Amino acid sequence: MKKSYKVAHAMLAWLVKFIFRVHVTGLENEPTGGGLLLCSNHVSLIDPICICAVLKKTEPLFMAKKELFKVPILRHIIRAFGAYPVNRGAGDIGAVRKTIELLKEGNCTGIFPQGTRCKGVAFEETKFKTGAALVLIKSGVPALPVRVKIKNNKWRFLRRIDIVIGKPITTEEMAFDPEKPRNEETERITNLLFEKINELGGDAK
Repeated sequence: MKKSYKVAHAMLAWLVKFIFRVHVTGLENEPTGGGLLLCSNHVSLIDPICICAVLKKTEPLFMAKKELFKVPILRHIIRAFGAYPVNRGAGDIGAVRKTIELLKEGNCTGIFPQGTRCKGVAFEETKFKTGAALVLIKSGVPALPVRVKIKNNKWRFLRRIDIVIGKPITTEEMAFDPEKPRNEETERITNLLFEKINELGGDAK
């Protein structure tokens, strides 16, 4: 971890967990280093902050839509936790390239394969976009499945948030085959990500 991130984590993580009633299971699955793509379902705006707060060995850098960097207070928090902007509406290729570059340099980056927040929607009813699979293929790193659980998949103040950390999905499990059509392989890896996150348990009731 960078020194600045360690300081921010020490100052803010406990506060985030206390204010948002964040509970975590599966921390024993958290890797200790190396390039890693953290893949999580997306329920609320505060998901990245809560995920960063519970992790102890990893410094996940999340893409965040550029508009969030204009929000008072929030922009300082997400910058402290290493977020970087993406122009979501324009399909920011530069941000995708930045993500792949960070992974190849041995960093951990976070991505939400659903592509957007799925407020009030059961996980099984959502679909994953293929962007995460493409990043994994291009970077050649393992993936870390994470499940965020909130009652009714809607965040409310003082409503408990459970974060489940799964076992890393190795590059051998994903095993990209360059002999097969790229779209078939991205679809297969996308389905694998969905299955691994789904295995972390049902939605909170």
